This record gives sequence, C-alpha cells and structure tokens, in this order.
Amino acid sequence: MLYNALIVDDEPMIRFGLASCVEWELEGIRLAGEAANGEAALALIRSEDIHILITDIKMPLMDGLELIRHAKELRPELKVVLVSSYSDFAYAVEAVKLGVVVDYLLKPTMEPEDLLRVIRTCKERLARDLAGSEKEARLREEETKSKTFKFEEELKAFLGGVGEGFAWKPEWAIGNVALAVWRLEEGGGDALRHLVSLEGAKNRLNQWCGHGLSFLSGDGELITLLADHNGSALSDITRYHRRLAEEGSAGRFTVGVSPVVHRVQSATDAYGWARKALDNAFFEGKGRCYLGHIPAGEEPKRHEHERDVGFERLRERFSKAYAFSDQPGSEKALSELVALWKGRRYVRAEIVAHARSLLTIMWSHRFRMKTEEDMGMMIGKLEGLEQSPGLDALILVVREELTRFWKPDDRPVAVDAGGAHVIQLALSYIQEHYRKDISLQDVADYVHMSKNYFSEQFKQRTGMNFIDFVISLRLHYAKHLLEHTSLKIIDVGAESGFNSPKHFLKLFKREMNCTPVEFRERCERGHVEERKRAGEVDLYEI
Repeated sequence: MLYNALIVDDEPMIRFGLASCVEWELEGIRLAGEAANGEAALALIRSEDIHILITDIKMPLMDGLELIRHAKELRPELKVVLVSSYSDFAYAVEAVKLGVVVDYLLKPTMEPEDLLRVIRTCKERLARDLAGSEKEARLREEETKSKTFKFEEELKAFLGGVGEGFAWKPEWAIGNVALAVWRLEEGGGDALRHLVSLEGAKNRLNQWCGHGLSFLSGDGELITLLADHNGSALSDITRYHRRLAEEGSAGRFTVGVSPVVHRVQSATDAYGWARKALDNAFFEGKGRCYLGHIPAGEEPKRHEHERDVGFERLRERFSKAYAFSDQPGSEKALSELVALWKGRRYVRAEIVAHARSLLTIMWSHRFRMKTEEDMGMMIGKLEGLEQSPGLDALILVVREELTRFWKPDDRPVAVDAGGAHVIQLALSYIQEHYRKDISLQDVADYVHMSKNYFSEQFKQRTGMNFIDFVISLRLHYAKHLLEHTSLKIIDVGAESGFNSPKHFLKLFKREMNCTPVEFRERCERGHVEERKRAGEVDLYEI
C-alpha cells in the first residue's frame, strides 16, 4: 500500500532538509505536500488522505499540539513524528499523550537515518492497524451475515404464523416497511429450472436493494421486505421489476406490493395484502406490479358452508337450459355470469370453481359413454383451469366448450330433461367436493331427492354407482398429481380424497395394475422421451 506523508514546519530550510533526506518512493511513501503552519497543514489533511504527519511544535497561527488534536479527529489512523528543539521537550512529552505520536526527533542532533527509522516504524504500525481493522471489518461482516440469516428465518416463521418476534432487526427494518410477493410466470418447464430462476432473481434483488431483504419462502414464493422512505417502496420494486424484465434471464414476474406498514411486526398483514394484490393479474394481465390496499373495515367472507345464491341461481338456469337443449337460454345465463366475473363480484378462486362447475354440467349428459381416457382428459382440463393466464382465457375455454357441445354429434338429447338437469347439478356438486368427505346422502340432499331414488337415477344416467364414480374421480386426480407434482405418495392419496393410505394403494393398484410409484416413474420416463424426440438437451436430467 502507498502511504501519504505531510511535512509541517515554519522554517523553509527544515522543510527542505526533511523532504530531501529520505527516498520517499523507495520507502513506498508519497510526499503529499508541505506546510508552514498548522492551519495550512489542516487544510491539506482535510483534502488529502494523509497517513504520516511530520510536524514542528512551535509554529504561528496554529501550533503542532493543536494541529495534532484536529488531525486526529479527521484521521484516527494518523501516525505523527515530532521534530523539536531542546526547549520544546516538555511539549513533546505532552504530545505523546495524544496517542498518535510515534516518536520525536531533536533538530540539533537529527540524522537522516533517524528520520528513516521513525518513518519505517510508522509504516509498520499503519500496516498492523490496517490488518486489525480489516480483521475487525471481516468479523463485523460475518456477524451481520449471521444476524441477517437469523432475521430471515424468524421472518419466514413470522409470515407462516408460527414466529413470536425478532431477536435483532437490520437498521433499515426499524421504521416504515413494505412487502412484495414475486410470482414467476415463466421460468422454464420443470421445477428445477423454476427454482433456479427464483434463486437468480433473489440474488439480483439483494444486490440492488441495500435497504431490504429478498428470500424464498417454503412455498416457493420470492418475497422482498424493504424500507419505505416517504413512499419509495413501490417505485423501488417497480424499478427492480423493470430491470429483471430487461435482463430477461430470470423469467417473467408478476408482483404484488403491500401498502406501507409502520413496523416489521405488521409484516403478516402486509404479506396478506401483497398476495391479494396478485389477484389483479387474473383480471388485468400478468407481468406487472400491482399495489395492494388496506381493507376498509372487515371485508365480508363467504364460508364454505354458505351458499352463493347469485351463482347458484345462474347455474340453475344454465343447467335447465342445457338439459332442454335451449342454446340461447344457456348462452344468456353464461353471459350474465361472465358479466359478474368481469365486474369482480367474485375473486379468482371462486371464478375458477364456477368454470369447473359449468364444464362438469356440459360433460354430464354423456357420462355413460366416457372412457378412461375421456375421464383423464376431463380431470386434466378441469385442473388446467387453475393455470388460466387470465379471466379472458378462462372465459374462452368455457365458451369454446359450450360451442362444441351444440354441434349435432354432441348436442344434449332432451329426453326427461328435468331429470337430466338434476343429475347435472349433482355431478357439478360431486366435482366440487369429491376430494373431501362426501356421501350419497350429501348429494341427494343437495338436489332434494331421497337417497334411494337419487341412487337409482344416478346409476341410470351415468352407468356407475355413486361410490364407484367418486372413486374413479379420485383415482384420476391422483394420477394427475403423480404425473405433474412431486408430492409424496401418502400426500397424493390424501389430496385426492382417500382417508386411508392403505385403501388408496389397494384401489390404485387394482385399477392401474401398478403402484403409484411405478406409475410416476413411467410418466417421468415418458416425459424424458418426449423431450428427446423434441431435440431438447436437458442438462437437468444429468
């Protein structure tokens, strides 16, 4: 390292002698300047990074002792060499007490080698101090990293509803903060590529945002908590979102940003508001930033057991019109429901459930003729509604299905249309609830029939017993999960509606002639073969 030195003395000959008796560059020192008094020297110290100060004690305007006091405040690492006469000895002793004086030299007896020795001592002490400060800085950095990691873990737990608080918070997290949830819309096909894209985006965000923290949650979400300075959080997130889009390497993100909260302990509320803001993408488009809002009072919530009268009335009209081959009537009922969807009468999850129900009604008139392949296609298409990129795309799927069913080969036959309408509603109800505990009595009550009569009608119109039909739906959904998710086998059974893992394994093997594990392996091999045929070089398979 190159050190800078400054010579201060009111006698020009002394300054010249000090400057000329050392080969500064060979010693790794740059002679930054000379000054005739303390005030001039202090001005240089303010403008230059001075490491070694060689100064007289008695000088006009500002003496050496005062200069050292001020210089020490500006440059705590400064090393000082005093040059003085015999009469200044008492001052030299006082200067040593200031803690930055390495040694003092007497002008009458000073030799060039004396100054060189002291200069080299200054360099050694500077190097030692620098090493100590670097070590201290590393220790502080490691301590901050450890504390930040602990804060991240506590924040994850807090957002998950199991945390109790924070043992330590970064300085930026003390005060107003906001939270953003980043949803990756496009990141490559498989789960590993998806994770790599999220990890890359997280690292970029942490590079760009020095007053925040980005991390991946256990649910595979990318979350950013950042300080808000007079409304800066939304503009910061918008800027980061634009930069990620311009780079293009991390994929396409939709972001929900919470309103500002006044302390990090309110992060759970902010998290809920940010996630709810993401629903705007379903109505307005993906790949944008959406600002959430604080609910005005308690927003009404419809519980699972409460009936949605508005939707049920329109579904009833749709089902009757469809059962009676009334094309204008069914299309009018659908148009009215679409108007409610576009008016945001319902949230995304409710709209998806409505669409699933309508598709089930449309497919219901030929359940007797459905093959295993058809059943699998139906389950896949129903689950595919969950991935609809937006409301318009979902409406298009429903309208296209309805248009297809009015073709001559698929047009419903209006024989005992009233009975067909009841079974349509029953099948729609079953589709909504087959992954939960559902009984024949539950469905009979829903369509206002006796249990025995409904059982007879159901078998007559679908060709299957109620329980066999429910099991078939559950098994097809299990196949869908095995092929498209990495859920554990026991969780696949539970998610599909089977209360007993043993019962699930038994039924699956009986129907598929293989175990769930074997079925998943077969699907994975099929996917690999498809990629090979498509010419993809999949490094993630290595």
